Amino acid sequence: MLERHDRLETLRKLKELQERIAELAYLLTGEEPAAWTPRVDLLETEEHYVLLVDLPGVRPEDLELLEEGQRVTLAGVRHPLPGTYLLEERPMGTFRRTLDLPGPIEEGTAQATLRNGVLEVRFRKRPATALPLKEA
Repeated sequence: MLERHDRLETLRKLKELQERIAELAYLLTGEEPAAWTPRVDLLETEEHYVLLVDLPGVRPEDLELLEEGQRVTLAGVRHPLPGTYLLEERPMGTFRRTLDLPGPIEEGTAQATLRNGVLEVRFRKRPATALPLKEA
């Protein structure tokens, strides 16, 4: 069994390795890599698609939401708290999550609330347009 010090040192080395991989990915693509990807649920009601995102410790001012047709991208950052972490299981740093919604939405109608570490975003569905009837 690893001693406590050995476990912390192993975790530190793993984190350094992750940072090096992220730096290499940035050099290769020119795109800032996300440090983590939040977990989501997507629900459908009669009038909305509802996105629930686990974002523990993320502040509203550190979030960005982008709508592009049926594609939604959520990005942001979770900052570390002051102090020395003795155990660090919740991810920190930048995150990004892109989802394709199952149907079209009315752009600009998203309503978001962040409560108890869960972001809820409601997207109003675009009403279905009826196809014109063909005359016989």
